Amino acid sequence: MEDQYFGSIPERVLACMMEVENELYKRGVPVRTRHNEVAPSQYEVAPLFETANVATDHQMMTMETLKRLAPRFGLACLLHEKPFAGVNGSGKHVNWSICDDLGNNLLNPGETPHDNIQFLVFCAAVLRAVDRFQGLLRASVASAGNDHRLGANEAPPAIISVFLGDMLTDIFEQIEQGGAKRTKKGGVLDTGVSVLPKLPATPATGNRTSPFAFTGNKFEFRAVSANQSIALPNIASTPPSPSRSTTWPRTRACRRPR
Repeated sequence: MEDQYFGSIPERVLACMMEVENELYKRGVPVRTRHNEVAPSQYEVAPLFETANVATDHQMMTMETLKRLAPRFGLACLLHEKPFAGVNGSGKHVNWSICDDLGNNLLNPGETPHDNIQFLVFCAAVLRAVDRFQGLLRASVASAGNDHRLGANEAPPAIISVFLGDMLTDIFEQIEQGGAKRTKKGGVLDTGVSVLPKLPATPATGNRTSPFAFTGNKFEFRAVSANQSIALPNIASTPPSPSRSTTWPRTRACRRPR
């Protein structure tokens, strides 16, 4: 039942998504990408990064626009976290980083993360914060519907864990043993198809089962439910300093019941 993942978007659904994008552009909401998600009739839209408070407002506008325009195309937009048993549920991925007043990303590891003291300090501070305040993170996404969104391709919202990827895990293990001397390289991703080129693989590739993951130059809080405001998760997961946030809402579009 996952064959549609990143497949061709049906014409009627695509027309609906394009109309939603046009409406959002008019209102200043910077929607960027669209694609099929894992579950049948499940689709994803991703906006560009913005300051956290603006992203929160734009997320509410996006949900309202999806619900309002879907009926024009004979569709219903379901934002319930687990509307059907046995198939992937719907959530949001709140991606955020920390910037200084000049716009420099303090969570950018650079080419040699083991030598980047500034990055290591801020990354370690996030890890410490998740360890100390995981109850707050859990409370910010807890609901009767979202607690059913567990397993498979979904980050479990009931278990707050952090995934750093092989590269950063290795660096912090080196620090624990006395000091980091090297950075693990990403290597090559071989698809096994001879006619396709081999692709560079990043050691920070995300673990889809972790609700709090480092993804290149930012953290991603994956346990947020589909129909909630991202205001509380943003407050719980990001520090009270200039930050940037974007959200990837997963929504379903399906035929109206007869």
